[in-house]
Parts: sequence; C-alpha cells; structure tokens
Amino acid sequence: MITQFRMLGKVKTLREDKALRALQKARTQLREAEARLAMLEAEVAESAATLPVRERALFVPVLGQTVGMPDIDEVKENVLDLHRQHHELEDRRDRARDHVKRCEQALEAARKELRIRQQDVEKITTVTDELVTARDADLLAREEIEIEDAFSRPKPAPKPSTEVAA
Repeated sequence: MITQFRMLGKVKTLREDKALRALQKARTQLREAEARLAMLEAEVAESAATLPVRERALFVPVLGQTVGMPDIDEVKENVLDLHRQHHELEDRRDRARDHVKRCEQALEAARKELRIRQQDVEKITTVTDELVTARDADLLAREEIEIEDAFSRPKPAPKPSTEVAA
C-alpha cells in the first residue's frame, strides 16, 4: 500500500509541477500585457496631446486662401481620418486593459490551482509518512517480541549423559 501511495504522490507532484509552470506562464503573460498597456497608454497620451496641433496643421494649407469645395472636403476627410486613427489607438488601449484584466484573472486561477495541487501533495505525503511510521513501529514491535521470546524462554535442562564411567 505504501508503494501505491508513493506512486500517487509522484503523480500529485507532477500535477503540482504542471500547475507551477502554468502559474509562471500566467505571470509572464501578465507582465507582457502590462508592458503593452503601458506602451499604448503612452501612445494615446501623446496622440491626445498632439491632436490639436496635427489638426491645425491640416488646415494650414487652406486657411486664408480661396479654395474650392473639393479641397475643403479633402481637409475635412484628413481631419476625420486623424480622429479615426486616434480612436483606433484608444480602442487598442482599451482592449489591452481588458487583456490585462483577463491575465490577472488567469493568474489568480493559476494561483488557486497551485494551492490545491500543493495541498494534494501535502496530504499524500502525510498519509505516506504515517503509513511508513506505522509500518516501522510494527516491525520494531515484532523484533522486540521476537527478541523477548528468544531470551525469556527457559533453557532446556541438559540431557543426562548416557555414558558410563569406567
């Protein structure tokens, strides 16, 4: 039975190792997601700060001049495109935030799974150790009884010799 518990302990240890690797992977993914989010937040902040300047730069060629509707429509499209790009950047940042949240949840789930696996290993180790201790105690008790029996039996009386003295 001890052998079976040791084998079960090995299986539980392998599962614990797998859970530990999953935890490390989740930590790595969270760090990468946080780095990407920080980069995107910086890009959004820079884009928001420079948006009015870039917008004015698009109007400079047509300000103070007489231009036709096609030129005005082109500038208008360029401004709308500039705003679309900024909104796309904000959307990517928001998706990155969501990804960070999902990574945090995955990390917490991996932590819980590892705790469960560690508890399983600890239980099996405890049971196995108790079985080994009980077996060793039983073996020691048997040896003591055997030794006690060997030394506590009365010695057989010497057999009278059948030799005749001449």
